[in-house]
Amino acid sequence: MSKKSPIIENLTRAVDGLNGIASWICNRLLELIVAITFMQVVLRYVFNSPTKWSEEAAMLCLVWYGMLATAICVRTHHHVAIVFFRDLLGETGGIVLDVFAHLVILGFALVLLFSGTKLVDLAGVTLLPASGIPKSLLYYSALTGGFLIALNALTNILTGSLRPSEFEDTGTTS
Repeated sequence: MSKKSPIIENLTRAVDGLNGIASWICNRLLELIVAITFMQVVLRYVFNSPTKWSEEAAMLCLVWYGMLATAICVRTHHHVAIVFFRDLLGETGGIVLDVFAHLVILGFALVLLFSGTKLVDLAGVTLLPASGIPKSLLYYSALTGGFLIALNALTNILTGSLRPSEFEDTGTTS
């Protein structure tokens, strides 16, 4: 294993720290989704008195969970990947294809950032009808997820962590 520059090591530590925070948030969001959904089921079917806000709150948590988890999966390579063609190309061709895939992921993240900015502006001060939660909070997940996806894709390219086995060998899996 070659020695990495201190800048790359610091970048890796910082990005993995951000992913650790995102992972902690994902765990709390999942707990909240389960709690809200369980509460809603009990209130609806046991007490026949459902809440108005629970579905919107659970949806908001689920969207944030999805965006953050997707970003974490880019860094840790836990996303879906079809490696048949990559493996046919040999070592050099596989690396080129992996870099291309990360550049496509980076492009998608930039679309998320651009579109998320437009959606946040469009939502303005609109509130979700049942919960009163600002609708823009829903779209901030696209900005946050897009930023973290872009950061993780760039980090994977710069560190050469382009395949799952390479990432796991560094000992930085979560």
